[in-house]
Amino acid sequence: MRTNVPGGKNVGELPSGVEKAGGARVEGLIEQLRARIRMLEQVPVSLAFPPAPDAGLPRPACSLLPPPPSGPSLLLSVPANANPSPGKGEGSVRGPSRQREIPWHRLAANGLHEIKPIAYRDAPSALAFALAFIGDRLVKRDAPLPLLWCLTEKAAREWGAPYGPGLMTFGLDPSLFLIVQARIPLDAAWALEEGLKARAFVAALGQIEMKAPLVARRLGLVAQTSRTPCLLLSGHQGSGLPCTLTRWRVAAAASSGAVYDASAPGAPTWHLTLERCRGMAPARSWTVEFRDVAYGFRLAPSFADRAAEAGEARRALSG
Repeated sequence: MRTNVPGGKNVGELPSGVEKAGGARVEGLIEQLRARIRMLEQVPVSLAFPPAPDAGLPRPACSLLPPPPSGPSLLLSVPANANPSPGKGEGSVRGPSRQREIPWHRLAANGLHEIKPIAYRDAPSALAFALAFIGDRLVKRDAPLPLLWCLTEKAAREWGAPYGPGLMTFGLDPSLFLIVQARIPLDAAWALEEGLKARAFVAALGQIEMKAPLVARRLGLVAQTSRTPCLLLSGHQGSGLPCTLTRWRVAAAASSGAVYDASAPGAPTWHLTLERCRGMAPARSWTVEFRDVAYGFRLAPSFADRAAEAGEARRALSG
């Protein structure tokens, strides 16, 4: 074996370690050492606790997973009916969390949906919820389509006219709105029906005091035929309109506070009650908040905590 120096000259010749130690016997020892090194390279080495002899594990050294138990292997049983299918913003876990899932897809279905404030003072909150839902669930960001908004002069005087910066708060572009302000509710309903027949809008919003059931039936049929979701804001009085796919009661709720200032107003928060829904049991309630365009709707923290506690209590009682 020749040894070189940095200058490039061979200064001597040394006998190899194998020849000095005794030939084949030492070759076997070297192979054992190499196998031991390969084994150690597979185990994360700790400077405080070096690995014990023959403690090699069949996993890479950079693995962040804990080592498997040294005893008999434990198998985790998975229920046969477990079929997780994650969705956008909605949990798919069965049990109490499944009961807390909000059926947003029902409100986004093509047809007529009624949104009613619980009390007279909740009318602005119901309108804000409708606009937030349209901006979060119905508007397509890549290729936005126009939206139709029909309201009466009375509604504009009582609750205010459409405001551009307020629409942008919910992720809506004011330039995409076709706003029709009619003198009486019948004219506003006629404009809403004709707009649905055009099939040129991604969604329609009607801020109309609807008192004729026949007009509501016509709007429901036209919305289903044109395959357009139509959200109709009605008054707080009355039991509800016919020919609607869903009916929601909306009330303002206390927000959870701002992130950096607990005394400042927080995210818009609503208390929702599903009074009517085809194919689902009604009388279900949630408290939701709207963070921003990126995060959208989510359960309010206080409501989520109460629902989780109720689920744990039910599981404890059931054994």
